[in-house]
Amino acid sequence: MIMLKTAVARELAYKLNPVLVDETKKVIIDTMFGTGKPTYDSCNFLHYDDFAKYRTAKIAVHRWYQYDTVYHFAEGMYIVKYNFCKYRDKKIYLRYTDPYTNSMLYHYVEISQNIRIHLHNYSNQLFNNETDEIKTDLKNSLLVMDCENWKLRKEDCKE
Repeated sequence: MIMLKTAVARELAYKLNPVLVDETKKVIIDTMFGTGKPTYDSCNFLHYDDFAKYRTAKIAVHRWYQYDTVYHFAEGMYIVKYNFCKYRDKKIYLRYTDPYTNSMLYHYVEISQNIRIHLHNYSNQLFNNETDEIKTDLKNSLLVMDCENWKLRKEDCKE
């Protein structure tokens, strides 16, 4: 998982269409293998509230999605869940769309290894609902994107 902290308004953040991409700049797909069901989710960064709603609705597709509804430690952040082990030693990027051009101009921000969260390391705390402890453990595991990082004009930011 990756947690993104930004003061940019939600409408603008979604207009930027932030998504996780691999070394070849291809959108990463989070997959539950072996289900025989449509459990392929593109790795768009979603505000915690929207992520929780999306994953709760997906429980109807497969019960394993209920595991994605216990990330209360990420409340207020944008999050993306992906296969940590598959991308452990590979470069991955936050890709977002430039809001000031009519063409599809993308910008890329490399996601450093030190802010990538391996959720298996927190499984006991997650299932014991130890939200405050996880928040403390992950306080330095944030991708922080301010107005300047997004390459936005000051007047477009609510910071």
